[in-house]
Amino acid sequence: MKKLLFMYQNMVIRKKIIIVFLPIVVLPLLVIVFTSNYIFSQSTIQKTKVNISGESSIIVTRIQSIYNNGETSARVLIKNINNIYHELNVDSTTSFNSVKLRNQLLNEFDFNLRAFKDIESIVFIDAHDNFFVSDNRLENNAKLALQSDMVKLLKQDGIPNNEWFPMQTRNYLVIDEKAPVLTIGKRVVDIDTGLTLGSLILNIKESTISGIFPNVAMKGEEGYYIADSKGLIVSTKVASNLLHPIGDEHLRSWLESGTDGASINLKMNQSPYLIMQKRIPELNWVLYKQMLVNNLNKETYTNSITIFIVGVLCILIALIGSFMLSRHIAKPIIGLTKVAKHIREGNLHITSSIQTVDEIGILAKTFNDMIGTINELLLKVTLEQKKKREYEFALMQAQIKPHFFYNALDLIFVLCERGKTELAADTTKALADFYRVSLSQGKEIITIAEELKNAEDYLFIQKTRYSDILDFHIEIDEEIKPYTIMKLAIQPLIENAIYHGLKPKLSRGQVTIRGTLKKDHIILKVIDNGIGLTPDKLQQIEDHMNALSPMKSFGLKSVNERMKLYFGERYGIEIQSTPDVGTEITLMIPMQKESWLP
Repeated sequence: MKKLLFMYQNMVIRKKIIIVFLPIVVLPLLVIVFTSNYIFSQSTIQKTKVNISGESSIIVTRIQSIYNNGETSARVLIKNINNIYHELNVDSTTSFNSVKLRNQLLNEFDFNLRAFKDIESIVFIDAHDNFFVSDNRLENNAKLALQSDMVKLLKQDGIPNNEWFPMQTRNYLVIDEKAPVLTIGKRVVDIDTGLTLGSLILNIKESTISGIFPNVAMKGEEGYYIADSKGLIVSTKVASNLLHPIGDEHLRSWLESGTDGASINLKMNQSPYLIMQKRIPELNWVLYKQMLVNNLNKETYTNSITIFIVGVLCILIALIGSFMLSRHIAKPIIGLTKVAKHIREGNLHITSSIQTVDEIGILAKTFNDMIGTINELLLKVTLEQKKKREYEFALMQAQIKPHFFYNALDLIFVLCERGKTELAADTTKALADFYRVSLSQGKEIITIAEELKNAEDYLFIQKTRYSDILDFHIEIDEEIKPYTIMKLAIQPLIENAIYHGLKPKLSRGQVTIRGTLKKDHIILKVIDNGIGLTPDKLQQIEDHMNALSPMKSFGLKSVNERMKLYFGERYGIEIQSTPDVGTEITLMIPMQKESWLP
């Protein structure tokens, strides 16, 4: 291995390019083939799932419509049977089988079948076991029908509810004994007397339900199926599976425990299938569709082969091109290498002399630009360090605040002289807390909770001093308090609001501090209802804040520039003001929970 590495290191650049170029081309080609095959396969399966989901929703909606039609048809028939009985003055205690009654019932059946196309046939068995049917074949095996569990269940006393009997084939109460039917039955009760008039039975053919399924050519076990809660297939276009249990135990178990809209990949009969299910809660059924995965991925294999062939051709073209390009690359690279050596030795004033407009020329120009950028950055860092020291010096001066300190002491003296000792004590405590946070053991970064406490102490002192013009209110979201901020960021904004907003107003005003969390940053606002700023004055202040002139005071400009220096250009303050209404200063800072020093 070492020998091969030594040989490679001593090769000319042209051969190195060829040796390196081959795996660079071949490996991505293989990755592209396999990745595209996977992505296209997954995309196809995902699209299929979406299509099946949409189809299934339509099918379930149609089946629910059949269910609702059956329920509605039964209700309409029961009401109309009652009307016919009352019209003919027939009751359940008298055997009455007149031609008029039969004709009216048959007319009602005919009208109902026309109104509800999903209903195949109707049977009414009165209290005296007389049959009234929409088709004469329904009377076949009448005695067997009367002895069946279905009719016996419908004759039982109690609240007459709609009974849905499972999909089945039987030799009574059907038109075709071989055709599976879904049956709804209900005991008919006289509305006035509550006596039983008979039993109503409506049949829905299985083909009405399976006829909803799309007519698409399927292979093997593909297609839509509906199974009941016992795992019996109650509807499908595959006739051999109809009314048979689901053959695969894993599929049956998944359908019983699966959720609505779920999908699974199962291997059945040595073939992989994609299966999706959709619940039909009204009948306690589950609709599911089976799709052969191999059929879904046919186009994927074709695309992969096409990509591979195109890739091989690209490799051949790339090899030829590499021989040609390698001759023109080595010399300029050697020149760039010499320049890089000079830079490594600390000479940042040397540049490359390559003037071509090809890639090597662009690389050389970028190289030269990079050297210029490095020189500019070095100069900028030097200036920023100087500016930072100026801010730190100004901050140190601001922390002392002798003028504010003396005024506070005067205030405390006056309060003591007037006998307001409790207020004097509170003021003294606020002053001590203010300077404790301001100094903060030399820390530059403190929590927002500490900075707000500092601002509250400052406002308390100022309110005590200017009780006739100043009120304050603090509205801060609790969730922002653990985050950090540069100390003395809010106090200068409050001082600005008091001395330039409220004092000139010569009447009572209020300073409000608000703090909220906005996505990835924190917004702090200092709002006053003072005299506000004219547009010209506001523009003048903004120009002063954005100017690169040296700092003259620890005010808005210093806070703005400190924010930008420590957190970046997107952060800082923004001022909005309306004359005679007030001023709103917004401070935006990043979310940072751990204390840090830049």
